Amino acid sequence: MKKKIRQNNAAIKTIPEFMQPHPASYRDTEGFIFKHDGNMYRYIHPNYEVHYAQLMNSGLYEELFKKNMLVAHREIYETGSFHFSEGRVLLPEQIPFISYPYEWSFDMWKDAALLTLHIAQAALHKGMMLKDATPFNIQFFKGRPIFIDTLSFENYVAGKPWIAYRQFCECFLAPLLLMHYCHPGTHKLFTVYPNGIPMDVLANLLPNRSKWNMNTMLHVHLQVKFAGKPNQKPGSENNFSKQKLEILLKGLESFVQKLSLKKIKTTWDDYYTGTILGDDYLIAKTALVKTFISDLEYGHVIDLGANDGHFSSLFAPGIQVIATDADPNCINDLYLRSRQDGRANILPLVIDFTSPSPAIGWNNAERESITSRLKADLVLALALVHHLAIAKNVPLHLIAGWLQPMGEHLIIEFVPKTDEKVKLLLQNRKDIFDKYDLENFKTIFANTYQVVKEEKVGNTDRVLFLMKRK
Repeated sequence: MKKKIRQNNAAIKTIPEFMQPHPASYRDTEGFIFKHDGNMYRYIHPNYEVHYAQLMNSGLYEELFKKNMLVAHREIYETGSFHFSEGRVLLPEQIPFISYPYEWSFDMWKDAALLTLHIAQAALHKGMMLKDATPFNIQFFKGRPIFIDTLSFENYVAGKPWIAYRQFCECFLAPLLLMHYCHPGTHKLFTVYPNGIPMDVLANLLPNRSKWNMNTMLHVHLQVKFAGKPNQKPGSENNFSKQKLEILLKGLESFVQKLSLKKIKTTWDDYYTGTILGDDYLIAKTALVKTFISDLEYGHVIDLGANDGHFSSLFAPGIQVIATDADPNCINDLYLRSRQDGRANILPLVIDFTSPSPAIGWNNAERESITSRLKADLVLALALVHHLAIAKNVPLHLIAGWLQPMGEHLIIEFVPKTDEKVKLLLQNRKDIFDKYDLENFKTIFANTYQVVKEEKVGNTDRVLFLMKRK
């Protein structure tokens, strides 16, 4: 079946049903991405040809590719097989897991912002400009941020200001400033404002002392003050020299470099190093996990409630590990440590599974929910169930049903009511959890899993299970 679409309000093109644009591509008039045979492709409309030629012939693509700043691609010359009579089809290097900005920690945001500014400066030196500054154009791949939108470059026009400046302020500066001045968890506001946190909203959330910072005053508060006011003479919008552009970009880079995360003590800081269970517990559990995984075959792992990433780091460099935790401090520390140690296989994400990343955007289809994206061969749920069941009142059967679609193998830890951690959770509340015990746990999980191994963890009452999905 073929379907007609209109590109750039120009001639009507006919494309096959299987090549319909990805839901997140509807804004782009110069091309789109589509999925075919399990791979993501990018179609480039002929109206982008002059910009694409500059990208490829100026040396910009090669420079960014060699520096691991822009995703690599190869052209598919047999476009007839895709039923295109004109334009180009690119096959980019495939990103194994798509994350979204509201799942990143502070330093992930910071590195993504700096990458955007570095690319904008490199483009300017090659006669191009970066026309988009949205974090959705960036993914974390092999331990670092990488730019994925090949169509975000346009030829430089002398005197033209950076068209993406305001977008950069709303999409990068705003979340970074909120995490710098207010709280490390304020990145979640980006789910409400995925096109950028409006400057007036940001200005009202920032403390008054932020006005004493020259950069915050310039890029936030003065923008709000003069919003909607005509402050330019006719024609002055085309009088922004390349030198001014370079000064702007370097100034933003310096500003972002100086920002740091506001540290707030959380419940999960030093969970393992400061635990009342002691080092023996961690050593015993680590040994059991190593034994459990030794006979399994897997390439992708999800570590739920990863905390400091101790168990995520047990896997070989060739194994992709998605390490999630609700604590933004833990995830940020894990990201910095993985970056420093060169652990490119670990992708840390800030996820609260009692309020997970939803499907958002137009028709709830632009950005997928985290639940639909998390698929792996092996799932770790260590010291997690009691927090969901006791602290968050999630019944055991719902936990089992939630875990089942994620992966074939599951390593899960049951922490009974006799455990000191559970006693702390119940200390100031009524115990309404009559069905929270080991036998009921095993009965419920037996509906969806086969228990392969069951071992007590050291001298504790905790029990570790290796299960296989039925």
